[in-house]
Amino acid sequence: MSTGWGVIGCGGIANRTIPDGILAAGNANLVGVTDLVAERAQAAAGKFETTAYGSSEELIADPAVDAVYMATPPSAHVSPALAAAAAGKHVLVEKPMAVNVQECEELVKACRDNGVILGHATMMRFNAVHQRMREMIQDGAVGRPLAVHARYNVWWQPDLPMASDEDAEVWRETDNRQMNWRQQKRIGGGGPMMDDGVHAIDTMVFLLGHVAEVSSFCDTLTRDRDIEDTASVLLKFENRAQGVLECFASVPNFQGRRLLQVMGSDGVLFAKETLGPPSYDKDQLFYFKPEENYSVEVEPREIVCEPVKMYEKMFSLFSEAVEGGDPYPIPGDEGLHVQRILDAVYRSSEERRYVTIG
Repeated sequence: MSTGWGVIGCGGIANRTIPDGILAAGNANLVGVTDLVAERAQAAAGKFETTAYGSSEELIADPAVDAVYMATPPSAHVSPALAAAAAGKHVLVEKPMAVNVQECEELVKACRDNGVILGHATMMRFNAVHQRMREMIQDGAVGRPLAVHARYNVWWQPDLPMASDEDAEVWRETDNRQMNWRQQKRIGGGGPMMDDGVHAIDTMVFLLGHVAEVSSFCDTLTRDRDIEDTASVLLKFENRAQGVLECFASVPNFQGRRLLQVMGSDGVLFAKETLGPPSYDKDQLFYFKPEENYSVEVEPREIVCEPVKMYEKMFSLFSEAVEGGDPYPIPGDEGLHVQRILDAVYRSSEERRYVTIG
């Protein structure tokens, strides 16, 4: 059995996830695509040998479509996703699921009421290193988990021309300007926290569990935009572990800009280059474990992990869930929890206080 997929949005992410995810998964079938820019949908349909629909409504109405993948910017996620749920289609939504908690709650409720699966497309949970880190933590390799530190920095060009207020003009921007919409709050919901920090937060939650409190500074230091370009976040997890996240679009790219560390009472796990798009030849995991004398610094031991094709895994597991197999491991409720954290990050910075996650 194969799950029929319809893709809404044919921009940058779809041009990675369609070939590396839907077309690669043995139990997934690409039925068709659509985009607000008809020419882009036609180009994607030609490239991937599928059907271009004239609208999301037309795609959703096709009985061959079992599941819809939302590959649009965050502000354009919820409306077509709600329509898909109402039509009985399962929904996999790119990160972040929406631009605020209220939209996420509406989407979670609609999918639950209509009896369809809602998934969050945070594929970095499937990174082999992150999977191994979680296993080692649960097996007691670091003792009691005490803290997690993540850094996920991606430089964004600060002097891009401002896009028109008309969405149609924004959507027509060419690939070399696609970062522009990410620097407009009304479309992206925020800056690098919403685009990159969401992955880091989701991975931290995957490793250490849900978050209870948030404190942050979100600032715009290098550009004239209505989004942050520099953010530092403190997290307090429900298990009382502490977290630190650095998420900048203001710093030039450098070696070490993507790291993840989990520190425990008996050891440390350190991952390099795993926060980001697939980079299987660069991902590394190191384990620091003292033998008896905890006051002596020990040399790290590299833990070799067999790479996992994250996009393929994501679509394969979601398709399995659609076909009646195991539940999709990143349900909408997890996306909602991450959105609550993101909202708290912005509120904490604005109000200069700790925010409790509801």
